[in-house]
Amino acid sequence: MILLTTKTQLQLRERVLDIMKINDSFLDACLLMLFEQQTFDEWQIKNSVHRNTIGFNRPDAYLLSDYSVWKLNFPDRSINGELKTTLINKLEKYTLQLSSYREVVAALDGLKDPTSIVTRVKNEIDVDKLDPTTLLKDYLNYKKVERKKELRERTKKKNEEERHKKLGLTHDIIMGAIVEIEPKALKIKTTFEDFEMDLWFPKFSIIKGYKEELNIFQEFMIKKRMFSYKLQDALGKKIYHDTLQTNKFRK
Repeated sequence: MILLTTKTQLQLRERVLDIMKINDSFLDACLLMLFEQQTFDEWQIKNSVHRNTIGFNRPDAYLLSDYSVWKLNFPDRSINGELKTTLINKLEKYTLQLSSYREVVAALDGLKDPTSIVTRVKNEIDVDKLDPTTLLKDYLNYKKVERKKELRERTKKKNEEERHKKLGLTHDIIMGAIVEIEPKALKIKTTFEDFEMDLWFPKFSIIKGYKEELNIFQEFMIKKRMFSYKLQDALGKKIYHDTLQTNKFRK
């Protein structure tokens, strides 16, 4: 887009806001022209990441990008009611920017049909295809829930990474591997020859240098050895008993 840099922008911005309120096609054109100013990567993530003073600002980028994607899917449908009021209120802060675009000025003066701007942007930008029955309200709610879920997952992953970094944890702690992290303990799967077991260790003991873990492992090894002795003793007694029974029947 070619920017106008004359003082008439200040006078035009009021006209832009007034026409947006009464002309749906002009409102759609203003929305999509701002969306067009987003960079390619911003189109992909539906967010604003570059400080270039054009397009949407970061607080509005998600919502206005969602409006734009829906409008590009359904250019013939109107945005009404509270959703329209919300959109106009959001776009009001961009009126000075909009007044710097020649196509907007031409539309204000009746020299250009706003619907032709919508058609042009639609032909130039590829967006996700929505189901034909998708309502704007439902789409906005869906995207809002989806982003909250993504935010929770990113936050959870970040917190886990920070805990790992803080405690200096690795996947090779005392012949074992971390399989789960709880607020107050670690669950470590350990393997001793043909034996496996899950052990829970308080996190403070990890910081102290594995002393408690080593004691637990040593106790486990002793118990394993004692169990092995008892098992061998029981098997020996059983073999002896079976031998006696066999000899008795032979007699």
